[in-house]
Amino acid sequence: MGEHVSTLVAQSDGGAGFLGMALPLVVMVVVMYFLMIRPERKKASDHAGFLTSLKRGDEVVLTSGIIGKIHAVDDRTLTLEIADKVKIRVLKIAVTGQAGRFLAGPGDADKVPKKDDAVAKVEAEKKA
Repeated sequence: MGEHVSTLVAQSDGGAGFLGMALPLVVMVVVMYFLMIRPERKKASDHAGFLTSLKRGDEVVLTSGIIGKIHAVDDRTLTLEIADKVKIRVLKIAVTGQAGRFLAGPGDADKVPKKDDAVAKVEAEKKA
């Protein structure tokens, strides 16, 4: 009979062992959710909101690094003017962000040259 009781006690420890092994796994999944999955979802949601707010005249940067001014906006595409009388049609998802965000260094948002300033500088250099 003593052997039978010890067998029952050993079997009941197996359930606690499983709980002891599953708890760290659950904690790891929760930590991974808050450190990786949740921020990525927020970032994707913010980017989707940014893409829906694009309008004509905004200057944007594509994932390829091309900078252009939005000429027309459709449901899934944009027409960008990348040079004088040069327009390309791209998917909205190829837009990374506002051009000013990438052209400015930290704290230099007010120092980003306007397109007109850059053109005037190039024309002045050509005349000199």
